[in-house]
Amino acid sequence: MERLPYEVVSTIFRKAILHYLVITGSTFPTSLAKNLNISKGLASSFLRLCSALNILKRERIGHKVVYSFTSKGLAILKRLAPEIFDPAFSNVFESLPYKKFSIKHYPLATLGFELKWKKDSMGGYTFSFYTSDKKLIGIVFRSYLGRWWCSICQSDKCKHIDYLNRLFEKIKDSDE
Repeated sequence: MERLPYEVVSTIFRKAILHYLVITGSTFPTSLAKNLNISKGLASSFLRLCSALNILKRERIGHKVVYSFTSKGLAILKRLAPEIFDPAFSNVFESLPYKKFSIKHYPLATLGFELKWKKDSMGGYTFSFYTSDKKLIGIVFRSYLGRWWCSICQSDKCKHIDYLNRLFEKIKDSDE
């Protein structure tokens, strides 16, 4: 019986499902299967297993079933598979269109990472991502011309830049 929680994180598909739940907060099995491009049976049976182990809670909204994390479930998963809480684990979703999952539900306080930014003398911005224990994850730059560069992904279009694009207007307004 004590081996059962380890089965929850035994494959990359199961970790991807749990990471998707961390990002979205809650999900329907059909939308999960559609967005991750996996079978409906795999999504439904895995979510029921997690619900039976009290990692997820199951609620009905009309005729649909919604799954979301319990606080006990989050504590178990942080111990068994801390990588699903790592923002870099989202590379699993690189093949998915960006609109399929929303960054606004990303529970930053739960993940324990910190974002700091500063404006440089040339009018650009430097954004730094830190873990909860103050280790630098990486840096994203925005020039005064509006060009972005992510040192984490070595790219000008990635999930970090998509996330920062949404935040940039708030940051720009607060600095002025």
